[in-house]
Amino acid sequence: MANLQHIRRRIKSVKNIQKITNAMDMIARSRFNAAREALLSNLPYVAKTKEIMRRVMSQMRGQEYEHPFIKTRDELIADQQEGAGKFLFIVIASDKGLAGSFSSNVFKEAHDTIEYDGTSESSSLDDDDDENFHKKNFDALKGIKPAGKRTPKQQRQMSATAGVARAASHRSGGGGSSSTTVSEAREYHDADYIDGIELITVGRKATTHFRQRGYKIIKSFHGISERPQYKYAKEITDLVMERFESGEIIDVTLIYNRFKSAISCTPDNVTLLPIVTDDYAKAGANLKEEYIYEPDVVSILNDFLPRRIATRIYGAMLHSAASELSSRMNAMSNATDNAQELVGRLNLFYNKVRQAGITNEINEIVGGANALE
Repeated sequence: MANLQHIRRRIKSVKNIQKITNAMDMIARSRFNAAREALLSNLPYVAKTKEIMRRVMSQMRGQEYEHPFIKTRDELIADQQEGAGKFLFIVIASDKGLAGSFSSNVFKEAHDTIEYDGTSESSSLDDDDDENFHKKNFDALKGIKPAGKRTPKQQRQMSATAGVARAASHRSGGGGSSSTTVSEAREYHDADYIDGIELITVGRKATTHFRQRGYKIIKSFHGISERPQYKYAKEITDLVMERFESGEIIDVTLIYNRFKSAISCTPDNVTLLPIVTDDYAKAGANLKEEYIYEPDVVSILNDFLPRRIATRIYGAMLHSAASELSSRMNAMSNATDNAQELVGRLNLFYNKVRQAGITNEINEIVGGANALE
């Protein structure tokens, strides 16, 4: 028979946990309202920058103009084949846990994007939502490959993976099999960085996750996942544009959770750089209005482009903050409900055990009385 004192202690423990999860639910709920308002306030600005970018790029059609951040699709393919630089990924996750599958969904999307094998079908330009004017899946931009050949990105990833696997096999005494998986090889904390891939992480969870798997993190931001500020997006933008202009990186992809509703968010990836003129030309083909730009369209583009990139990064941070808080709110609400249900079951079990004990005592008293007769 179970000990009544042990059951009482367990009931008290579950109630204490319920108080904690309920408090975290209330905190997340209050912060979520502020994060959602910040996101909604930012959407008109994002939409306007998208429209300006579309009109400026459409105005430059037919002009001979070279810019380090703007390429045609043919130039992009040539850079990919030459392997002239590295790929940079900006991954936005959370600083804390207890948010359900929020961070794990971002990590899965990041690994699917970084380790893309070129087998998915290309997606067209998505212009239905606020920030996805020139959004393309990773396969549409980086998965272009000659028939029967691997892309330079895949070749570099395969060589890097093989190097990490060899290092892992060497540490284990050379007895490891040749079928060592990428994930197993990257579990070594002192493994060499994966060649051709660099990351900027927002959130302690993202930094820890990718650092343990052998990725090179050139910059990390902690303590801002729930309360993003524009100055951090500007700092990321300055770093990205400096490295892109110097030729150290040839592609920048942003990976984050897109907020849809209080109960729904989906991982998303957006190509920030380079800007592909072909896609803007298609999107701006139906624009018939002509504008006169002062001083000129090139000067406006040079000044506006960093703001557009910073706006997209800041918008992604706001989406991620709202998604994180809504995920934590839902997770803590479910945990509170589960704790309440568990307390009910434990109380029922406690009463059954107590009644069984009382019945045994009555039986012992009746049996003793009968024995005295």
